[in-house]
Amino acid sequence: MRRVLPFVALSLWSSSLAAAPLLPGPSQPGHDAPLAKLVDGYQRQQDVFATAELGISLNPWIKPEAIAGVRAFFAQDAERDFRAFSGKHPFEVVERFNEHEDLGNFGGVASVGVAARFLTLKKQGAPAAEIARARDAVVRAARGWIVYGSIGGPGVVARGVRRVTPLDPSWPPIPGTAPELVPLKDASGQPLPKGKTATWRAPVAKGFDGWIWVDDTSKDQVIGYALATAWLWDALKDDPEAPAGLADELARPLVAFARALMKVAPEKGVDMCARDADGRLTTFGDLNARLIAKGGDALPEDSPLRNGFNAALGSAIIRAAFHVSGERDIGEFYYQDLVGKRDWPAAIAKNAGAIFLGTRTNFSNVNMLAMALALLGRVETDPYVRGQLSSALRSQFWDVGSDRDVSHVKQAWFDAIYGAYGPTPPAELRARVTEQLSGFQPAPAMQRDRVNCDEAEIAAGSCLAIDGKTTIALATTPGHNGGLVAKTIVPMSIRPDTDFAWRSDPSSVNDGPANRMNPGGDVLAAYWLGRSCDLDDAQRNVSPFGRAALPYTRTTPGEETDAGADAGANAAPADDEGGCGCRVGARGAPMSVMVLAVVVALLRRRR
Repeated sequence: MRRVLPFVALSLWSSSLAAAPLLPGPSQPGHDAPLAKLVDGYQRQQDVFATAELGISLNPWIKPEAIAGVRAFFAQDAERDFRAFSGKHPFEVVERFNEHEDLGNFGGVASVGVAARFLTLKKQGAPAAEIARARDAVVRAARGWIVYGSIGGPGVVARGVRRVTPLDPSWPPIPGTAPELVPLKDASGQPLPKGKTATWRAPVAKGFDGWIWVDDTSKDQVIGYALATAWLWDALKDDPEAPAGLADELARPLVAFARALMKVAPEKGVDMCARDADGRLTTFGDLNARLIAKGGDALPEDSPLRNGFNAALGSAIIRAAFHVSGERDIGEFYYQDLVGKRDWPAAIAKNAGAIFLGTRTNFSNVNMLAMALALLGRVETDPYVRGQLSSALRSQFWDVGSDRDVSHVKQAWFDAIYGAYGPTPPAELRARVTEQLSGFQPAPAMQRDRVNCDEAEIAAGSCLAIDGKTTIALATTPGHNGGLVAKTIVPMSIRPDTDFAWRSDPSSVNDGPANRMNPGGDVLAAYWLGRSCDLDDAQRNVSPFGRAALPYTRTTPGEETDAGADAGANAAPADDEGGCGCRVGARGAPMSVMVLAVVVALLRRRR
């Protein structure tokens, strides 16, 4: 197994090496032109329809009578402006937008594609007009995320935002009906509604006329928000043609959120809990490794059990805030407390993969973990933490011993993350990613009728798929939330469509048609991360603006191993090194007990 040079030395040394991207670009050997053309169609979906309201990806629902015209637009390449092609503004053919309430999750992943596309095109010397279009997408997304992180007031992050008036007053009205707004509190000062639930609100902060927001954010939303902010900040940082001050403006609300998380919540007795503008904790905003179940009490400080899943998400958010700001109090909290005193990196490497539960796996959880690992992989510079990250990617993400882990499900976004930041990516990874992305339908990606199994076949446990030749064996145990799933992954050629593939179960067999255009931010994130990452030199995949770690001392007792010397994400310990190479804080608890407790908690999660 190869060793990896320390972070700074490797960064300097690797600058002269030729890149070996997961997905080669047009001027590189192995470039897949048909895949690039398919991806370009999804880029048009994003630029014209999905980001038209906010600058961040949403689901456009096309008026049934307008679908033929939309298909005609995508059938030609001469005119990329829909209004010039059709004589209609996109709002005139869109019935409504939805998934505002999942903006942090879906839009956060999509924004990785936005930023990685711009950075890759600049690096590879693409035509100026193409770079300008990519920069415009970065700027529009950044401005949307500034609203997302600011509209609820300092330290409060929205679950979603939407516009009630168009960005340009000359545009037609925004499609759809705006939701009813509820005040934060009643006349007596009690929070509304009485039972905490996601609720649409008027802006709390000033300067957001024309916007509304939905509260009760959750961990899937805030990890996506942090991921988007870090990548877009990298794209804007030092770009001479970006609007002056936009990168700093983007960073400020994430910094405020991190500082809010650093405060102890009296209700729980621990920090790392998201609080809302109405004064209450959000329902699913638990990011502390001592919190196991929603609504439950924190584990005792001396308990051997830690929730590695929460540790991954919480660590990534705080580290991202330090990355975009360099604020010392945030950096010290991260390194001296989360890493040094609590050893959250060891918890991540120990049981974050408890989310893989066979057919019952909730792929929303898998996507959340993927976002956290991808974010840490992008911004972390400390050798010890990167060693633990490498171990977590290998044993808690790629190969967990489950037939639903990342090595088995062949999801391109997960594969691209492992290729960028995991140890020794497998030789077939490029083919896997290319094959899956190539299996998406061409734009416009209208939701199709994909029912592989009728009632009789379901009863028999075996189905003849819609292609008339593939036999699907059904699992005898239900999927997450009781859904019908196959024993193994369903091929892309017959798999049901989805508006966000990485949160959907790849073993799903049935779904019906709709007038929804699946926006494609999921495809673009996987593709552009693949275009931007280097399989041979992991250090190229770390942000060029990565901040040096602050001094800390690890105080957690445990078993000593030596991968702390490995700085690179693709570092793999020698066969006798016992994992990631760190002081793993076992503190005497049997692994089976620890994992079981986390599994029980995750089974109770909403998403």
